[in-house]
Amino acid sequence: MKFILLLLGFGIAKGAFTEDAPPIVQTSLGGIEGSIKKSYNGRTYAAYEGIPYGLPPMLERRFQPPEPITGWIGNLSATKPGSLCIQYSHTPKNIDDRVIGDEDCLYLNVYVPYTVTKKQLPVIFSVHGGGFQFGEADTGAKFLMDRDAIVVTISYRLGIFGFLSTEDDIVLGNMGLKDQSMALRWTSENIQYFGGDPKKITLIGISAGGASVHYHYLSPWSRGLFRNGISFSGATFGPGKQTENSREKAHELGALLGCPTENTSEMVTCLRSRPARSISQATKHFMPWLYNPFTPFGPVVEKTGDKPFVDRSPIEIISSGDAADLLWITGLVSEEGLYPAAEFINNDTLLQELNDNWDSIAPHLLDYNFTIPLDMHATVARKIRNHYLGTKQIDWKTTQALTYLISDRLYAVDGEKAARWQAKMSKSPVYFWYYSYRALTSSSDVLSNSMNNYGVAHSDDFSLLFEENYMYPPMRASDRAMQEKMIDFVVSVAEKGSPDFGLDFEWKKLDPSKNELEFLHIAGPDDIKMRTASNFAEKRFWFTINFNENKL
Repeated sequence: MKFILLLLGFGIAKGAFTEDAPPIVQTSLGGIEGSIKKSYNGRTYAAYEGIPYGLPPMLERRFQPPEPITGWIGNLSATKPGSLCIQYSHTPKNIDDRVIGDEDCLYLNVYVPYTVTKKQLPVIFSVHGGGFQFGEADTGAKFLMDRDAIVVTISYRLGIFGFLSTEDDIVLGNMGLKDQSMALRWTSENIQYFGGDPKKITLIGISAGGASVHYHYLSPWSRGLFRNGISFSGATFGPGKQTENSREKAHELGALLGCPTENTSEMVTCLRSRPARSISQATKHFMPWLYNPFTPFGPVVEKTGDKPFVDRSPIEIISSGDAADLLWITGLVSEEGLYPAAEFINNDTLLQELNDNWDSIAPHLLDYNFTIPLDMHATVARKIRNHYLGTKQIDWKTTQALTYLISDRLYAVDGEKAARWQAKMSKSPVYFWYYSYRALTSSSDVLSNSMNNYGVAHSDDFSLLFEENYMYPPMRASDRAMQEKMIDFVVSVAEKGSPDFGLDFEWKKLDPSKNELEFLHIAGPDDIKMRTASNFAEKRFWFTINFNENKL
């Protein structure tokens, strides 16, 4: 049986594929040959994987902004994903050499469902998470391909390679975010050839990917390239989303790798000559306990340069009215803190270590090492511990309280704050959700090395959209129903420009003038309600701590 995929692209290109012949798309850069795949429900779709969007950021291009691909001769073979970006991986555990990936990694994937419609399809542009340190482009699109939407997933530079900054013109920083923006521009300019609508691009992302989505609202690099965005468990406010002491870290890195540090230009020239693996291995030096803080290198304010990605802090950009005035939807899961807590709550030795050394570990685990004066580190650590645990020990009996402590600090308090500021300064609506549905499996299974039910872990909602190794199989009927709800929600935003859960009531937008937070509570496929909270994530307590963060 033959299937025809019309790739309309304003009449510029039309492609066709059959079960026996590969799909080929003609673009302004050249031809792209993909492969045929089947969706979850057996629908045919075309997969174009491993499309380069930037020149390899190696040698003299290391630590530089990305440079675009200008084209190729003939048909590009896009039948398998490109290399993941070099990174210091957090898994597997108990090995010394965790470096995986390659510097030549600026690739994206495009997934196009077979459809008889002649209209251009909405586009879902996905940014992976991983604390800006690790991860790769999602390739398991078979669930989303049961819907009439095109999916684009990308890789971008990570860790030191993506976010080193000397806080001057030598290394401006934010290379990874600029990679994302270049991939987004590539999509805006080329998606028509795949049958996509460049005016209907929705950004989605999890964790650092969710924060990245929000960053694109703030940056002139991405202005006009997308219609709206959905941030899962991530925003530009919060620990790890704005990096402190970048210059100091850059010089520490130089010293670790035997480079001269008196002259920044000479140091960076030396770093460009060092093996990529050696640079990546140095990441561990900046993670004093386990892999915490898990974002030692991340987004920065670019104080110099002709074309900064962001030239002020996120709260300054938003408060000045310079953020893109577009629909933004964001939310959290109930046990966010399982990342990173799942790695140690099933380990009595690590729990004991954390209990005995809380004062010295907390500034790294809770990422306030550079935002609270050094002489106040222990005082703040004890204040936080007392609020959540009282006089109790950190052990298996208090892991839930510990998880909520980490959830509130690393994700929830600043997640709400970012949403409130965006809503305050934007005419477009901002919506907030809270997700507490526990599927049969969870991302916490991998880190805890167990099947214990610790709750709904960081990324468990987003993972329903793509095939994740830890989640599929198995799935219960209720898991599939929840998955369908989440997919319908994302596709509705891409297609209609508004969220739709098929509810018989209104999902109220966030009203920043109200003290209470109104949010959509997703407790199950048939248990979705509006809720309110006056002290979301114990925010009143956290506001008593004078972190040097998100201030005007």
